[in-house]
Amino acid sequence: MKKIGILGIICCLIVAAFSLFSARETIAETADMGMFLSKAFAETAADVEGWQVHNWSVIDKEYKAAEDLKLLGLNLNKTFGIQNAQEALESKGDQTSFTLRGKWQNGAAAQLVLTSMKFQDHAPQTVLVLRVEQEAKDLSDYSSAIKKVSETARFANTIPQISTCIKGLRADRMNDGELNSMVKQVLQKVKAKEIEGVRSELVTSVSGYSPLTKDYIVTNGNKMNLQVAAHFDGHLGKTRILVGSPIVTIEY
Repeated sequence: MKKIGILGIICCLIVAAFSLFSARETIAETADMGMFLSKAFAETAADVEGWQVHNWSVIDKEYKAAEDLKLLGLNLNKTFGIQNAQEALESKGDQTSFTLRGKWQNGAAAQLVLTSMKFQDHAPQTVLVLRVEQEAKDLSDYSSAIKKVSETARFANTIPQISTCIKGLRADRMNDGELNSMVKQVLQKVKAKEIEGVRSELVTSVSGYSPLTKDYIVTNGNKMNLQVAAHFDGHLGKTRILVGSPIVTIEY
């Protein structure tokens, strides 16, 4: 009986250790949006053309004066890191905004906007917008941009609300079958289930949900955190591919 008891304890410890490892593995999978989207985009076989990272989050339910917004914006930029930033302060009616525009590392365009608004039917609010956009042939700064945007939003005591997108080109004109096959491969690569889609002669746009990243939005009662879009660019003679999370944020 003692042997059986000891063996049982050992088995329980092994199961517990395996469960803990699995939990850590799952957390690691869901922690990096940049890795998630890079993995999805790689499956399109498109050449990278650029990327964008965008955050919109509410700081508080208060109206802040112009000078207070400026002070907060300059303080946040110590974390965000816009270089040679140009300032703009504007007040119009019940809305005041402070904007910093400039360059981020390696020439990426960066923007920080604080807007404070008054409303007649509900409490005022102050919101933070952060954006980093880069035209590039690789994704070397992509994950670090997501991290920096997230860190800055958290430093402002907000919950980061990040949307991000990678764009690229394929040298061929893809037919309907090829487009559908590409989308299917992207979804399968990140274990995503298709939620909704539009397939026409002009554009293919499919949205899905993957458990591999923790962020998502809800549309028609369904979770969604991945969008794959493609259309033929007649001017370039190439197929333009965009992959975004939770949705594509670049015009197409």
